[in-house]
Amino acid sequence: MPIEQHAEEIKAELRKQNSIKVKVALFGQPGAGKSSLINAILGKDLAKVGVETDITTSAEEYQHNGLVFVDLPGYGTEKFPKDTYFDKFDILGYDLLLCVTSGKLHQSDTEFFKRITSDKKICIFVVNKCESIKQKGVEQNVLFLEKEKDIKNNIQKNDIDVVFTDCYENIGIDELNTLIFKNLEPVKKERWARGAKAYSEEFLLKKRNACEKYVTTAALLAAANGINPIPGADVAVDVGIIVKLFSEIRQSYGLSDEELSTLKHSAIPIVGRLANNIVQYAAQEGVFLLLKSMVGRVAVKSFAKYIPFIGQAVAATVGYKITSSVGNSYLSDCHDLAMKILERKLKS
Repeated sequence: MPIEQHAEEIKAELRKQNSIKVKVALFGQPGAGKSSLINAILGKDLAKVGVETDITTSAEEYQHNGLVFVDLPGYGTEKFPKDTYFDKFDILGYDLLLCVTSGKLHQSDTEFFKRITSDKKICIFVVNKCESIKQKGVEQNVLFLEKEKDIKNNIQKNDIDVVFTDCYENIGIDELNTLIFKNLEPVKKERWARGAKAYSEEFLLKKRNACEKYVTTAALLAAANGINPIPGADVAVDVGIIVKLFSEIRQSYGLSDEELSTLKHSAIPIVGRLANNIVQYAAQEGVFLLLKSMVGRVAVKSFAKYIPFIGQAVAATVGYKITSSVGNSYLSDCHDLAMKILERKLKS
């Protein structure tokens, strides 16, 4: 097969991966902290916190890194009656729904839940602001169990997931992220792992595995679409694709330019070195340096771990082995730095 045809097939596969979105809808009473929950999952202040939603005239949508969150307006109100609500907001088009509460469930929440489960949609109950659940002389875990029992009694269903979260203390967010990951189809698991903020080493590993597969596809395309000669090698690759890949890896790990600039001067040597590497190799000039450093090393290792059904011929080339090696090297630096940042936060 001509290399040009391989390039078009791989380009289509990359577009397909980038077009995948995970759509999550949140419903519940005003003041439950839905905006804070969205921001905590993303690790980014995207949704406006403190805005009451009882006067919302439409669904509030927030998108970041392939994840789409929609804060739904009140169900069964005069403005949004029950008989047209599901069609108006395309409720069955979401991958799953979160019922967010910080107090007692309202009748409208219970009715909404029963209707979505009758249509086989997944719903997770999130008890937010859980640190405020306190009673003198009673252990908090006992109060949590009572709250979970109360929710299950209200909706008359025992086999549902209930997660207790507090967005300001980052309590329960990792459990919620992992539970959402578990309930998604495989291709959407990868998108969720790349897009959601990691609060544990386990979720960081999920993120790395998802990024590795993305590196493979991007490396295949960079090799097949070779237009930039690599210094010191009789091969060309598409450096622009690699630059974009590096940017998406940084975004997946939540490594902003501002944070990296600060971490470069860290008193911890390994943190400073990793941050410096990530910044140094981010632009086109740095990519050329990294590519050049890999020349001569690719013959002794195999980088074809996640070769998809397309691009086998490209994967056999030196260009692919170099770009794959470069991509995974950059990914390792981002992952290791994110791990160091997480370790410090868990200790604090």
